Amino acid sequence: MQHTQQDFDVVIKGGTIYDGTLAKPYVADIGIQKDKIAAIGDLSGKAAKTIDAGGLTVMPGIIDVHTHCDLTFQKLGRKRYLAYLMPSWKGNFNYLYQGVTTVVTGNCGYGYTDTAHWFGMIDSLKFGSNVYQLVPHGMIRQELFGSNQPRELTPGQLDAMKRRVAEEMEKGAIGMSTGLAYAPGYLAATAEIVELAKVVRQYGGLYTSHIRDESGATTAGGKIGVLDSIEEAIAVGRQAAIPVEISHLKITAPINQTRAQQLLELIEGARMQGLDVTADQYPYAAGSTYLTHLLPDDFKASTSVKDEYKTKSGRNSIRKAVERVFEYLPPAKTLITTYQQKKSYEGKTIEEIAGIENRSPAEAYAAMVCEEPAPMAVFFSQDMDVVRELMPQEYIITASDGWTVPKGMTQPHPRIYGTFPRKLKKFVFEDKLMDLQLAIRSMTSLPAEKFNLKGRGKIAAGYCADIAVVDFDTIADHATYQKPHQYSEGIVHLLVNGKHSIENGKATGKRGGKAVRRA
Repeated sequence: MQHTQQDFDVVIKGGTIYDGTLAKPYVADIGIQKDKIAAIGDLSGKAAKTIDAGGLTVMPGIIDVHTHCDLTFQKLGRKRYLAYLMPSWKGNFNYLYQGVTTVVTGNCGYGYTDTAHWFGMIDSLKFGSNVYQLVPHGMIRQELFGSNQPRELTPGQLDAMKRRVAEEMEKGAIGMSTGLAYAPGYLAATAEIVELAKVVRQYGGLYTSHIRDESGATTAGGKIGVLDSIEEAIAVGRQAAIPVEISHLKITAPINQTRAQQLLELIEGARMQGLDVTADQYPYAAGSTYLTHLLPDDFKASTSVKDEYKTKSGRNSIRKAVERVFEYLPPAKTLITTYQQKKSYEGKTIEEIAGIENRSPAEAYAAMVCEEPAPMAVFFSQDMDVVRELMPQEYIITASDGWTVPKGMTQPHPRIYGTFPRKLKKFVFEDKLMDLQLAIRSMTSLPAEKFNLKGRGKIAAGYCADIAVVDFDTIADHATYQKPHQYSEGIVHLLVNGKHSIENGKATGKRGGKAVRRA
């Protein structure tokens, strides 16, 4: 520690510092100049502003490496300009109130295909959080080949994909994501992904994947879906010599006899061989995505079903396919969250909607997935015991798989408001599943190191002044599945690049976020 007389813009006085690593906490002052941490120690220099952190915890701002904050802007078309008028939207309040200062977008193969365009939007808006971007494989493929998607790319088509991936890496993307359970990503062979990952590797990027199958179902080849899919992600890492991040690690229904330990053994085996393989996870036993998720791949278009299934005979095929799914995931376990065409159905299950319409659940489902876009839903398809077993591993990053939500808009998954406070309150303090240092590391330095986010994720001199001052006596998530639009509490102060974005538990409207290009 050091004693200094220099002046600061902000001094955070007397907090207990958890620096983002597994190091022991200590009490010290933090001096901030502009957007950087200038000094840590016993600081007596003059400061334009002093924050009293006595009795509170000071930690790095949380980094959420798996978000879809970009899709809020992309899906709403011209309505995205409302963000300039809505403080909760442009401020990214649902994340700020969790202590999140940095998000990564472009996940699951979805998002903006032009990194510069997306970054320009972020900077013109003066967004509330820092934003890094991944190259979205699926949307690049969609952009290049339209509705006539090839299963196997010709050499010329592969070259076109490589050029586009390289262009986006040149613009500052930090890696490439795939969504292999979605259209058109499901069409991509492993060999295609490996060749594109080699391009990403040349820029020092990483490969993230929403794997092909997250379930315990047995594949046509006699393997277990989730295990086979994890093996594919590892194979990409091995063949392309690139770091791999497995997105939202889980086992979904039908779980059958698949165990968390089987997933962990595959990842640990790869790590023991020297491969850089990690995964991220949210602390809930329900996921959220397009309602089409319940159908076999061949039914899917990017945000709906293929046109051939919107006919009378096509809907019949949808009904038959989803009835098989309802045998292991009943219609009462799927909750509609976003339904642009019928807002009154948001917050209702497929079973409830079927009752309102006086038709079978399969008929109600078929009608909904033929909409453009199809509704989004929460699927109660996981086992909390599996979530708990995966969580405390030292290579598991905490991430929300959420998105920016203007207050009151749609009926989203509660993870959008509560992921990080929930993990700390329930799994660290109440259930004692893991210690506090490990949990904080999973949200700060571990994601920063994995995604190569220079100068973020730690409390250290020279690092960006992304800092959360937290009251762990009051830390809590309040969002529920029926009442999701409730901010978390316990974040007393939050600085984003030195801007005081939350003060005494309330958002100030000061926005310090910026688009950040690959170092």
